[in-house]
Amino acid sequence: MREDRHKKLTRSSSDKMVAGVLGGFGQYLGWSANLLRISYVIFTIISGVVPGVLIYLITVLIMPPDPNDTSLFGLFQTLANMQKHAGEGDQSHSRRTLTDVEEQDIKRNGRD
Repeated sequence: MREDRHKKLTRSSSDKMVAGVLGGFGQYLGWSANLLRISYVIFTIISGVVPGVLIYLITVLIMPPDPNDTSLFGLFQTLANMQKHAGEGDQSHSRRTLTDVEEQDIKRNGRD
């Protein structure tokens, strides 16, 4: 029961046909990935192919890869996430916050 709480939805690296999306859903839900694939193919054909393919492509981009994924696509995704997090860290350290500051008027070169 405790493992169910910490389970994350990721693309599967072990049970994949294309990008591991339906294998990841199968692992997450505890269902057969092959049954999900057959259902998805039927849905895609009934919907006119384009919506099914678009949904799959969007899901590939949104779902994070399995952390143990050693494929080329998983490697690129991991590198992109590392760069994104590194950029966030740089931004948090680039600004300084001033506290207890008093404003004073200063005359420069005789001007007000």
